[in-house]
Amino acid sequence: MATSEAIPPIGLLGRSVMTRRRGALLEVGAEWFIRATGLLTVLLLVSILVLLARQGVRLFLDLDYPIDRFFTYGNAITDNTTDPNQFRFGVMPPLIATFWVTLVTLIFAIPLGLMTAAFISEIAHPRVRLYIKSAAELLAGVPTIIFAFVGLALVVPRVNDYFGWGAGGFSGLTAGFVVSFVAVPLIISISDDAMQAVPVDYKENAYALGCNKLQAIWCVIMPAAISGISAAIMLGMARAIGETMIVVILAGGNSSLPHDPTESMRPMTATIAAGFGNASDQSLVRPALYMIGAILFLLTFATTLIADAILERQRKRFGR
Repeated sequence: MATSEAIPPIGLLGRSVMTRRRGALLEVGAEWFIRATGLLTVLLLVSILVLLARQGVRLFLDLDYPIDRFFTYGNAITDNTTDPNQFRFGVMPPLIATFWVTLVTLIFAIPLGLMTAAFISEIAHPRVRLYIKSAAELLAGVPTIIFAFVGLALVVPRVNDYFGWGAGGFSGLTAGFVVSFVAVPLIISISDDAMQAVPVDYKENAYALGCNKLQAIWCVIMPAAISGISAAIMLGMARAIGETMIVVILAGGNSSLPHDPTESMRPMTATIAAGFGNASDQSLVRPALYMIGAILFLLTFATTLIADAILERQRKRFGR
C-alpha cells in the first residue's frame, strides 16, 4: 500500500509565503535604496560643478573681465578691486605651480610606491606584508597638516641650508617632496592589489623559464599588472593635485608664474585657500577663485575617472 506524501499544515504554508514576500520586498527596497544613493552621488557631483561654474562665469559675463587675460596673465594677485580694467588675475601661475608640485610628487612617489608594492606582493613574508600594508594604511590616515609640520621642521631648513632654493627653503620642490608621502600609500595599496591579481600561472611560467624573483617581477608581473599600476599612479596624481594644507604651508606663496619647481609658488588649492577669506563680496576675486575651483574640480574628476576606467580594464582582463 503506497504511503501518501505529508502535506504541510496550512498555517506553515501561509507563513512560508509571507516570508518569501517579505524577503522579496526587502530585496526590492534595498535595490532601490542603492540606486537612489548612487543617483544622489551623481547629483551631488553635478551640483558642485554647476555651482562652481555658475559663480565662476560671472567673472566674464557679469563683471566683463576679459577671458583671454584670465587664461594668459602671468600673475595671480588677489586684490579686492571691483574694476575689471584694474583687476589683474591669471589662472596660469597657479595652474603651472600645480603642475610642478604634482610632477615632483610623482617623481618621488612612483619609485617608492612601486618598489614597496612589489616587495610586499612577491618577496615579503606574509607577516611582514601585513605589517607594511598596515603601516601604509595608517600613513594614509594621518592628517596632511601633520605632514606639513614635519616638512616645516625637517625639510625646509635643509633645503634652505644645502640648496638655497625658493624663499628660505619654501618651494614647489619642497612641497612636492612632502606631498609624495601622502600619495605613496595610495600607490602601494592599489599596485599591490594589481600585482596580486596577476594569475599564478604567469608567475610559475616565469620561474619555469629560469627567471629569478626580480626578473619575474620586472619582466612578467609588472607588465601584466600595468593597468592597475597606471590607475594607482593616476589616483596618486589626483591626490597631489587636490592637496591643500601642505602646499599652503610649504610651497612659498609667490603668486608669480613659476619657471621651475625650485621657485616659491602658489598652486591652485593654495590660491583658493589664501584668497577666499580676504575677498569681499563685491570684488572680482571671488568669481575668479570659483573659476579656479571649477578647473581644479574638472582636473581631479577627469583623473579619477581615467583611473577607474583603467582599473575596470584590469578586472575584466583577469576576471577579478
